[in-house]
Amino acid sequence: MAPQQPHSRVFLVRRLIVLTVAGLLVWGLVALVSAGIGAVKSMFGATDSPTIAASGQQQNQGGGYTTCMPNGIDLLSVVGDGSKPQTTFAAGASPKFWFVITNTSSKPCYFNVGSKVQRFVVTSGSETIWTNAQCLGATANYRMLLQPGVATTSTPISWGRVHSSNSGCDAASGQLPATGGGASYHLRVTLTTVESNDVQFILN
Repeated sequence: MAPQQPHSRVFLVRRLIVLTVAGLLVWGLVALVSAGIGAVKSMFGATDSPTIAASGQQQNQGGGYTTCMPNGIDLLSVVGDGSKPQTTFAAGASPKFWFVITNTSSKPCYFNVGSKVQRFVVTSGSETIWTNAQCLGATANYRMLLQPGVATTSTPISWGRVHSSNSGCDAASGQLPATGGGASYHLRVTLTTVESNDVQFILN
């Protein structure tokens, strides 16, 4: 008697099993490759956000890129609410400071934008009212690869409407409050030797 042929349903089940196993193998390979890419990005401090990180990590310095020349950097200081510029602040409202940096040269280059070289200075008349250089806490360098013509925005910092001194730069360190009631102030930002524009704002 001739051997019985496997039922068509058996063939279908076997085929589904084979396809399922193959799919799992492909999924595992994709997951492994994705994990490897993520590990490499983490190693070099890469980020998908254009915001300048306040860390000491440096981006990958491969590719033969050089350091940006100061005359090839445009630095714009901004005073606002953290998302848009603002010139007048109600009583009790704390201004936010940030900067926008643009590589105006024709080639990508590295530039230090870290907290160690960031200088925010608030003045009124000839008097320096506040500077983050007197804030207590660790600072770090951060060399960022700047693409030509691409504006990069820093993370805003908040000014607590106080003076700064050698003992600190916030109310928690006992600093005196800045004058309100329509007082005029100016902000300038410096990154190493590159200085920004002057921005005037009013505290009510």
